[in-house]
Amino acid sequence: DSTAQNFTFNVAPCSIMNKSSWSTNLTWIPRSDITFLKVVFNVWFDGVKALHWKEILCSGVDDEYSVCGRLKGETIATSFDIKGARTKFPKGNYNIILQGFSDDSENNVIICLNFTMIVKQEPF
Repeated sequence: DSTAQNFTFNVAPCSIMNKSSWSTNLTWIPRSDITFLKVVFNVWFDGVKALHWKEILCSGVDDEYSVCGRLKGETIATSFDIKGARTKFPKGNYNIILQGFSDDSENNVIICLNFTMIVKQEPF
């Protein structure tokens, strides 16, 4: 629906963006049960798609993420580390669209976020 979502996502501290592990916090109140969750992450820079990533986070079987299995209206408040290789983004403004779907066909949107990421210095 078009009602505003209660959603926060923080990377702390912001100065660690080029490190191999990011400490993050997530708070969200979903408007539907989370038995299946597919996320699609798109990053745009100067009108060109810079990054496209899709992942099924929750399938309903042996899910490893704490968001999986949560019920509609239940507050999700969790902290976790994001580890692994990082994309190095040149200085500039990036438009980011993050979508969450309750089905693999990407027809049932349960969350859609549109935000701007500002990279203030060139990667080293």
